[in-house]
Amino acid sequence: MKKTTRSDTQKLLLTAALGAVACGASAYEVPLSFFGSNTPPIDVHGFLSQGYLLSSDYNYLANDTKNGSFQFTEMGLNASMNPFPRTRIAIQGFDFDVGNVGQYDPILDYALAEYTFTDEFGVRGGRIRRPAGIYNSIQDIDLARTFVLLPQGMYDARWRDWSAGLDGVDAFGNISLHKAGSVSYEAYAGYVEMADNGGVSRYAENAYRPNFKTTGMDSTATFGGQLWYNTPLDGLRVGASLTYMSNFGLNGNTLTGISPFLPLAPTTIHAVGNVLFQQYSVEYAWKNWTFQAEYYTYNLSGWSHVTINEPPFANNQEVLQSFPDSNDTWYVSASHRFNHLLEIGTYYTQYKDSSNGLGQNDAALSLRLDLKDWWIFKIEGHYIEGTGLLRDNANNHTINPNSGWFMLAVKSTVSF
Repeated sequence: MKKTTRSDTQKLLLTAALGAVACGASAYEVPLSFFGSNTPPIDVHGFLSQGYLLSSDYNYLANDTKNGSFQFTEMGLNASMNPFPRTRIAIQGFDFDVGNVGQYDPILDYALAEYTFTDEFGVRGGRIRRPAGIYNSIQDIDLARTFVLLPQGMYDARWRDWSAGLDGVDAFGNISLHKAGSVSYEAYAGYVEMADNGGVSRYAENAYRPNFKTTGMDSTATFGGQLWYNTPLDGLRVGASLTYMSNFGLNGNTLTGISPFLPLAPTTIHAVGNVLFQQYSVEYAWKNWTFQAEYYTYNLSGWSHVTINEPPFANNQEVLQSFPDSNDTWYVSASHRFNHLLEIGTYYTQYKDSSNGLGQNDAALSLRLDLKDWWIFKIEGHYIEGTGLLRDNANNHTINPNSGWFMLAVKSTVSF
């Protein structure tokens, strides 16, 4: 049997997109009349996005953006139903390819059951979406934003396979404060699964040294929540979210016979640490304008231990280490909807990695065209200073890490 290549997959995606266009990309309802005439239907929706990235000095996000790359694809298919009052069941499969991350390995994005007792309290469980900031739980909804690329220090497109969801439970609700506005909340607990070939794994490889290879990521206990205060001023809300990952585990080994910790024989590594994420947000929608600002930081408390399973150490020998890692990002943005066809937006963002002193500043200008209700097209220019988010030593040689460079991002999305 012939192996399906990346080119073959892209042809299949293009065929699917053309099929959606030919069908008018309408949403579908699947009736369940065989269960009874009062059984609600299943709503089925889907989307497909294809992007193009071109950069001047460095390969960023995809493998060869200096020559132009189409390695920027997302697709999803979801279904939902309301079988009983105040009850919802929903599921979505997701697939993506961003450079050497994703590579068309399908993932279960979410699969949840939800029950709302009152406006003030509800619960959901299963594979749920993790709320964090304005965009984390809706990263796949291209219709929900102006931009091709969200600020990457905060919403890294390469980390999409793990950042948006977890297996666990979530309590949520909205509490009216009457004339003082309202407060909405979510509190969750569960486990995050990270792909062996995902963005976090690739980042870990790059963070150690080029000869380090990750062999797996531990399932990580995760706890957190988000609060939004909807102020009495119409359109203005402020939010805060916290996420704590306990015993975040990394497994790997060296491939060239040089230990990343000691200049000895090849080693197999198991490292464990704890991570705290914080995110603070403000959003103001006024007439046809939307203004947003967010600040994000994470702190890895340091690998609590590193287990070395090769000579000259005995198996399972624990060597105490301390590799603190932290970074922070902020951005401000504004977008304006001119009419049903045209929207323009801009943002400026700064990223700083405190562990190595590298940073990256990004000024973006984006144009969005809503060609149809089901078809949008975006084109976006970036002027970038610094290389703190490249995270791919194999494809980049940073001669001057503080120099300025340019990037063009184009994206088209069809949905039904």
